[in-house]
Amino acid sequence: MTEQRAAGDPWDGEPLPQGEEKVQAVREMFDAIAPRYDLVNRLMTFRLDVRWRRRAVRSLALPPRSRVADLASGTGDLCIELGRQGLRPVSADLSFGMLRADRSRAPRVQTDVLRLPFPGASVDGATCGFALRNLVDLGPFFDELARVVRSGGRIALLDVATPPNRVLRWGHAVYFGKVVPRIGGL
Repeated sequence: MTEQRAAGDPWDGEPLPQGEEKVQAVREMFDAIAPRYDLVNRLMTFRLDVRWRRRAVRSLALPPRSRVADLASGTGDLCIELGRQGLRPVSADLSFGMLRADRSRAPRVQTDVLRLPFPGASVDGATCGFALRNLVDLGPFFDELARVVRSGGRIALLDVATPPNRVLRWGHAVYFGKVVPRIGGL
């Protein structure tokens, strides 16, 4: 079944890419936006993203020097916070542009989060921030997490969700449906 879109939608009725075509489209999109990604994030979240990352890393509750894979690491914000909290991050992202913009000084690897180049049970924890929406199916992602994170390891996933409160949900829809796309477009 093909999804119908309203006239004026940015895709003009064309189906969204799937499979490897989607992987390529996501990679190219993030390569293009990498130089201004952090600025846009700060503007869109009113700098709350900084606090959210700090909280996500704290929630791992891992001992100092634990190895943590930051998946879809982008420009390295979570890696920076992992390092601040005494952990040893490794930055993994599909986009070379994002890895090039990474300021964390963590080891980096360009890879698909569904095919990580890490041995089984090789990391103490994993983080992933604001990337789950780019995955078509979360099952393979969770399978890969289960493969690389050691038994007893910890995982912190950070993303934006629709609020359950009706008033907040309306505000969320307006902000993320109207305001954020315009900020991103600029």
